[in-house]
Amino acid sequence: MAEETWTDLGTYLFAFGIEGDAQVRNKVTADVDVGFDDVLDNLDMGFSVYVEHRRDKWSFIGDYIYFGVSADNSTAFERTILSIEVELDVEFEQSVLEGFVGYRALERDYETTTLGLDLLVGARHTTLDIDLDSEASVLGLIRSGDRENGRSREEDWTDIVLALRLQCGGDKGWGSSFWVDVGDGSDSSSKQFMALATYRDDGNWRFFGGYRYYNLKYETGSGSSEFDVDLDYTGPLFGASYRM
Repeated sequence: MAEETWTDLGTYLFAFGIEGDAQVRNKVTADVDVGFDDVLDNLDMGFSVYVEHRRDKWSFIGDYIYFGVSADNSTAFERTILSIEVELDVEFEQSVLEGFVGYRALERDYETTTLGLDLLVGARHTTLDIDLDSEASVLGLIRSGDRENGRSREEDWTDIVLALRLQCGGDKGWGSSFWVDVGDGSDSSSKQFMALATYRDDGNWRFFGGYRYYNLKYETGSGSSEFDVDLDYTGPLFGASYRM
């Protein structure tokens, strides 16, 4: 297995739910909560692709995902002398581009399967464009619209990432894969976990499905320039790849 040279090209659907908060200027924090069962209603657009090239014990992996999500009627609170409750429509576009170099540090062949452990290092570049359109209630008495002057912000940042991948399976039939990583940047951090069941047919196709958890944190600026997000993405993942 380690002596082979091949390239896998694939795509996947990440049916994620989102929980967390987003703060854009003036101390207004939006609580974001979109269940994965509602993702098709809130997902405006989505696209994902990945490629892995294997040469002997070395792996080279690239992954890109883009999506746009609308989350209506989120709730936020602005901490001032007055009690202000703000209802928010949260819209954001996000893309994540990852690249890794990995080395097969451990490999054991058994009668019906192969167990392999890869150590990986890479980078994760995130671009996030978020728009918070608000409508406020002051002490429950006065309501005012802020639809034309919503809080909008686009930011991008890069984390350096360390990862481990454990794979179990053979060239054909069923197998499994587990991935964990942690990333860190100057104003950001991220972490990810995936557990997948895989099936490779008698040809060149591989099908996989399982669970993915991804967390990102980013904070920069203060006052009118403040931007602070802490979001968890969780849910099932399904995909397919073709080996060339």
